[in-house]
Amino acid sequence: MTARCGVALAVALCVLPAGQEGGAAASLPRAGRGSELLNEPFTGSSIADPGFQPLNSACLTGASGPPPAGASTTGPCTDPGQTAGPVPAPGVTPGWLQLTDSGNFHKGGLLYNRPLPGNGGLQVTFEQYQYGGTGADGIGFFLVDGSTDLTSAGGDGGSLGYAQRNLDPGVDGGYLGIGLDAYGNFVNDGEQRGLNCPADQKSPVNGDAQVPNTVALRGPGQGIDGYCFLAATITPDANNQSGYTTTLPGALRFPGADPLQAKRTVRLTVSPEPLPLVTVEIDFNDGKGFRTVLSYRMKVPAPPTYKFGFSGSTGGGTDVHLIRGLTGSSVDPLSTLNLVKTVASSPPGGGTEYAVGDTVDYRFLVTNTSADTLHDVAVTDPDITNIQCPSTTLGPMGTPTASMECTGSYVITGADANAGQHVNTATANGRSTGGANVPSNESSAAVDVAKPDHHLAITKTSDATGPVAPGDTVHYTVTVRNAGTVTADAATITDDLAGVLDDASYNGDADSGGVGTVTYDEPKLTWTGDLAPGATATITYSVTVDDPVTGDGTLTNTVVGPDGSNCPAGGTDPDCGTDVPTVPPTTPPTTPPTTPPTTPPTAPPSGEPTTAPPTTAPPTTAPPTATTTPEPPTGGPSAGPSATASPGGKPLAATGFDYPAMWLALAASLLVGLGVLTRVWTKRPGRH
Repeated sequence: MTARCGVALAVALCVLPAGQEGGAAASLPRAGRGSELLNEPFTGSSIADPGFQPLNSACLTGASGPPPAGASTTGPCTDPGQTAGPVPAPGVTPGWLQLTDSGNFHKGGLLYNRPLPGNGGLQVTFEQYQYGGTGADGIGFFLVDGSTDLTSAGGDGGSLGYAQRNLDPGVDGGYLGIGLDAYGNFVNDGEQRGLNCPADQKSPVNGDAQVPNTVALRGPGQGIDGYCFLAATITPDANNQSGYTTTLPGALRFPGADPLQAKRTVRLTVSPEPLPLVTVEIDFNDGKGFRTVLSYRMKVPAPPTYKFGFSGSTGGGTDVHLIRGLTGSSVDPLSTLNLVKTVASSPPGGGTEYAVGDTVDYRFLVTNTSADTLHDVAVTDPDITNIQCPSTTLGPMGTPTASMECTGSYVITGADANAGQHVNTATANGRSTGGANVPSNESSAAVDVAKPDHHLAITKTSDATGPVAPGDTVHYTVTVRNAGTVTADAATITDDLAGVLDDASYNGDADSGGVGTVTYDEPKLTWTGDLAPGATATITYSVTVDDPVTGDGTLTNTVVGPDGSNCPAGGTDPDCGTDVPTVPPTTPPTTPPTTPPTTPPTAPPSGEPTTAPPTTAPPTTAPPTATTTPEPPTGGPSAGPSATASPGGKPLAATGFDYPAMWLALAASLLVGLGVLTRVWTKRPGRH
């Protein structure tokens, strides 16, 4: 059997057939896997938890007198507006929480004005009973932001205590409303429900037509705005005036007078994701157990804590509306001591941003999820020194004393303004009955802070006019000027020296001239100070170039200032940085090549034959005899150079032969011959 899925005006909706669970909802953790947060059966004569606040005709059928001191103010069902129709007998236990009797135009509600943690998701289970009348209107269950002071429900009638109705406001801080709607009005946008909602969150149901016996979801709202239609157990049906019919596999109400026959158990799961998956399951008391009837992914982030409420109403049509067996738990298990920190105030100037000097109020929800009593419970936050808690003891899980809210406050500083927000983290600690320390999880909260109306003009320079040599000292100057119109509180700049320290050493001499403070945490220099409009801070320091230079040969560094300065992170203003080259290292002179030998080697290299290669000996004969030339005529001029005496005294004939040149030619020939022989020898087989 497959799921039947219908789409109405782009609203995601998938209704599963009776007896079948699947998809995302089937994988959700079931009751008992998370941490217990609340357990109130409503069957006794009073409600111990004072967080439960009754509205209008709501009463406790098991009560026989006024509630005891310190308990919920929910009283007995004895007033004339609480006894019409087949209501349970007053003062008889086990009883019920009665929202309305079967009288016309009655309404009643019960609010839980104590927050439940949402950091592990939330699962709420309860029994609802609608019976004994003509089938109107229905029961609503809603979740609101836990920071809301929940003192009243929303519009009655078809709005089921959640949404607006004819300009009557909806519930404060509304996040999610679930209509268990016997009559069928909660699903439509009649009576101005869903006012000012976008087109894709308008109900697909025609006008104010009803779709009886439906479960519908409506989203966040405040006052007369929002509470938009999200999804419903409906499918198109042209035979109905509304154009739709219900897909529920069972009836939400019982037409007879026996409340036990009207029992329907509802389980609502809100997953712990930032955009939670909301799943509604119902056990129709027919032996088939829980069946997933609706699943929807929220488009608005969940609040960190929740409060909740029930509402029932009648009009021209009627029913008795009862509740029993309420439990609440997380979806994911929580820490034994669970902490949720939330912001409990709004910026005093309106808008969404705090300003310097504004006070932020915080709340710290501390919850015991163990069966043991915890002692010496305290909350700590490094930024908040005035945390106050109503008690130091937390009772066992699920009891009225298992949780408490502590409070504290913080004043926004100039540093927060420069950062644009303030974020801080709190923790809690307690002690078990046996004395063991019980720490909580960490919990953080953030608020946006308006950035100051100032502009920091930053300039960085060095005294280097060219490449610097090993051993040289380079002096840097950073100037910071407030060019804005208001004081820059706790302005901060950083100068990262990582690109300098590979070639130089910091001299530890940073100074700001008494304006602000400058610190060094290798490799970064940080200056922080207050600057009035027009004021300037000057920061100086120096480095000494290494000898020898071992880095990349350039001293490179850039100043980074806050957003709004000319040197933000990732900026490109050349005034924010310097590049100082170093002198390249000296290169030793190159040795000239040696003159090749004029004689062949006396022995071959190792491994070669020892027989010397053949050589050609220089000639041993005397130079050729000069040719005799005829003597010139007597008294005539000489035909050549004058005769030169021979070594023996005999004149040599003038031949025109240049003996020095001859010997130079012979020497050159000898060298060439030697070179040829050397090449021949070196090219012998086996040589490379």
